[in-house]
Amino acid sequence: MKKVAGLGLILVILTVTGGWAQSKSTALYQLRTKESNATEKRFRKILGDNYDGQDKNRKEYDDDRKKRRRQQRQNADDANENNGYGSGPDYAWPTHLIEMSIRFAPSLNINTAEGTGSYAGFQPNGVGVRMSVGPSLDYFFFKNRYAFSTGLWYTIKRSGFQMPGTFGSTIWNPGAPEKESIYNLQYLQLPATVKLFANNIAPNMRLYLQTGGLFSIKLAEKPLDQVRNGLYTAESGGNRRQYGFGDVELLLGTGIQYKINQNNAFNIGMSYQRGLINVARGNELVSKSRTVTLELGFKF
Repeated sequence: MKKVAGLGLILVILTVTGGWAQSKSTALYQLRTKESNATEKRFRKILGDNYDGQDKNRKEYDDDRKKRRRQQRQNADDANENNGYGSGPDYAWPTHLIEMSIRFAPSLNINTAEGTGSYAGFQPNGVGVRMSVGPSLDYFFFKNRYAFSTGLWYTIKRSGFQMPGTFGSTIWNPGAPEKESIYNLQYLQLPATVKLFANNIAPNMRLYLQTGGLFSIKLAEKPLDQVRNGLYTAESGGNRRQYGFGDVELLLGTGIQYKINQNNAFNIGMSYQRGLINVARGNELVSKSRTVTLELGFKF
């Protein structure tokens, strides 16, 4: 009888315990299905991700959360870089395919001199400071990194010579003092160059390289100090032109562009212009221009 009573008591306890556990699990399931996502988050925060005893999706949940964080950081970095023209080695496509700027360029001018015959003894006459100004245009043909750059620049160049004192004289006088000549040459320059923009070297600041050619058309030539200008007074009382109609030059430059907002930027750089054509009109005189320029620009 005691054994029968003991077995009956065990069965009763097992039945009650199983029913209570089943009712708890059912209640928990109903609570989870009825509550919002906010309740789900509270359960995970208080009891942990594995509060319901099921952890088969825990790894996927962690992986998704890490992926979202990485994406958020990447988006933030891209946003910061885009303020300075893009992100990483491949910039974004530009918002404007064509960008205009105004250029101010003080320059140091020097010229070569090689004379024969009646021009024997000609030498360069120092260095002069002149100015170039005009609009520039950049057309971006590959993302925001490569641009075809052109413009229309009004440029004044200096050309000077030192010459023997007997130049232009019919009487040979070995003791005559040397003469000199200085001209201002006014050109309209049309650049045909390519600009290559590098990655940002600082926030909103990037380096660029420029290379290509310049086509220069002479507008006027003006002799300075006409009374003592040996080249001006040597032939026909100064009525004869001493320089050709134009020049073709090689341009090499580098600089930095600093962006101040979405549309405007400052440019500062240096360029070297090397003339390829003899600009002197006399057949026995060869003179080519050499120019070092400080490039200052404002993009709008």
